[in-house]
Amino acid sequence: KADRELVLEAVRQDGQALCFAADPLKADRELVLEAVRQHGEALQHAALPLQADSLLSPDAVAVNPFAVQGSKSLVCTVFELSALEGRFRFRVALGLGGKESDGDLPHSATLGDLGRHIRASALDQERCFYLVLPGSETPVSALDVEQPLADLV
Repeated sequence: KADRELVLEAVRQDGQALCFAADPLKADRELVLEAVRQHGEALQHAALPLQADSLLSPDAVAVNPFAVQGSKSLVCTVFELSALEGRFRFRVALGLGGKESDGDLPHSATLGDLGRHIRASALDQERCFYLVLPGSETPVSALDVEQPLADLV
């Protein structure tokens, strides 16, 4: 009930398990995101401030491509991200198999836009994945989907 890893695993199996979590865990944004990912109505069991969080609405969670820490998910590594003529150009390695993908996005694009583009164009049925940016060793947070790419280049 108060063990974060145990509750995280429980909500990955059934989002409604959030109702049994200790109150501090009901205020954990990543844990609530994972619960809502499994069952949209789980949001009603989250702490009140999180129930109004736009990133945790069932519609927003449904299009969030990024995995929450601890998930068994593919790791995609962006090895090129550059701004060119009002657009962003990117190249990404998909997992460890050597497969690559590239593309470009408008200058107004966010990390979420990048993730959704990668998922739609290159990942077949992968639902969520980790995204590692150039110069970093850790994946972006699933809660950073609205961060503009312009902040990173």
